[in-house]
Amino acid sequence: MSFVSFVLVTLISFNVFAGQIPDFLKNPFAATITSTLVTAESSNAFNRGTVTLLPSRKSVPLMERAVDFNYSFRLRAEKKAPLVFLIPGTGGTSESAGVLLLAEQLFKMGYHVVTVDNPFSWRFAVAGSKSGLPGFTPRDATDLYGALKKVNKALRTDYGVQPQNFSLVGYSLGGLQSLFVNEIDQQTRDFGFKKVLIINPPANLLYAVEKLDALADVKNQMTANERQNVSFKVQRVTTAVTSGKVSLRDPMQMDKIFKQERFTDKEMSYLIGNEFHDSLGGLIFSTQQVHDSGILKIPATKYKRNARNAEIAKISFSQYMNQFLLPNLKIRHGNDYTVEQLNFDSSIFRFADSIRANDSLYLVTTVDDLFSKPSDIAWMQKQFGSRALILPFGGHCGFFQVPAFQGQLKHIFAR
Repeated sequence: MSFVSFVLVTLISFNVFAGQIPDFLKNPFAATITSTLVTAESSNAFNRGTVTLLPSRKSVPLMERAVDFNYSFRLRAEKKAPLVFLIPGTGGTSESAGVLLLAEQLFKMGYHVVTVDNPFSWRFAVAGSKSGLPGFTPRDATDLYGALKKVNKALRTDYGVQPQNFSLVGYSLGGLQSLFVNEIDQQTRDFGFKKVLIINPPANLLYAVEKLDALADVKNQMTANERQNVSFKVQRVTTAVTSGKVSLRDPMQMDKIFKQERFTDKEMSYLIGNEFHDSLGGLIFSTQQVHDSGILKIPATKYKRNARNAEIAKISFSQYMNQFLLPNLKIRHGNDYTVEQLNFDSSIFRFADSIRANDSLYLVTTVDDLFSKPSDIAWMQKQFGSRALILPFGGHCGFFQVPAFQGQLKHIFAR
C-alpha cells in the first residue's frame, strides 16, 4: 500500500469530517501547543520518587536540586499488574503534562505506570548522564536503561511491586530513545518489554534540530510589542482555564478560545520555539556545571547567574550539537567522526530490520508532524506496516485526547 493510500484509509477509519474536528487540531502549530496544556485529571494521585544514580554529582555546584534521578508513579492494588515506563520528549520531566496524561490513560487500563525525566533535560544531565553531556542517543539510552533498572528495584523493595511483564512508551525524542532502550533490553533481558510504543519520533535528528532552531529564531523576527501581545493572549487563556470558564478537555471550547484570541501561525511558532529553546538553555547550564568545556566565558555563582544564562540563550540546538557534543564524541570515536555519523548513529533508520521483524514495536505519528519530513513518515509507515497508525492531523504530540489515538492505545495495551 502506498503512503498516500494509507493516509486515505486512515482518514476514512478515523471518521474525519470537517464539521466534527475542531479547526485548531487541523493546525499543526495549535495542536502542538495543546500537548503542553491538557493535564491528567489525576495528577495529584501520582507519587514522586528519587534514586541516586551518580553519587559523585552531589558535589556539583549550583545543582543541589538535581542530584537525584526523579520519577513519578501510580501503582495498582494488584502487585503483579503489568508495568509501563513512559518517557517524555525533549526537555521533558517525569511531571510533564503529556507524559502524565498518557500514564493516566494506561493506569485506567490496569497498569502500574512510571514516568521518568527525558535524558535530554537539565535534571537528567546532572542526575543520570554519566558523560554529563546528553544528546547522543545510544549513550543516553544506556544511561536511561540503568535508571529504569534502579527505579524498578526501588519499587519492588519499597512497595512489593512484582509486575507480570513490562512495556515502554515514549513520545517525541523519548519515542526515539525508546527504540534504543529496547535494543539494549533485547540483549540483557532485564525487562523483556512486551510492548514498545513510539509516538512522533524525530526520524532524522539533524532535520529536527534544523526545525527547532527555525522555530526558536521566530523570536528574533518579532518586535518587543509583538512578543508582549502574545504574552497577553497566553495570560488571558490561562485566566480563562484557571477560573473554570474554559475546559482544556473540551475540544470545542479550546477551538473557541484559540479563535477568540486569534493566534497566528507566527505567534504559535514563537511559543513552541521559545519553550524548546528554554529547555536547551537549562540543559546547557547543567552540563557546564558538571564538566565545564570552557566554551562559555561568563561564570556563574550562587547569586549571579543571569549573565551566564544570557550567554547560553544565544546558543542554538545546532551549536550545542556541533560545539559541545561533537567534540566530546570525537574523543571516543576519533577526530574523523562527523555530525552526519552522529546523526545516523542516533536516528531511527538504523533500526529498519529490527522494526520489520519485531511485532512488539508500534508507531503512532502524524502527517503534519513539525519535526519529520513526509518522506521520513512514509519510511516509518513502511517499516512498521500494520503496526503503524498515521493520524491525518495533530501536529507534534497534540492528539493524546483524540478518540482514534486512545482507541489505538487500548488496542495495543489491552490486557
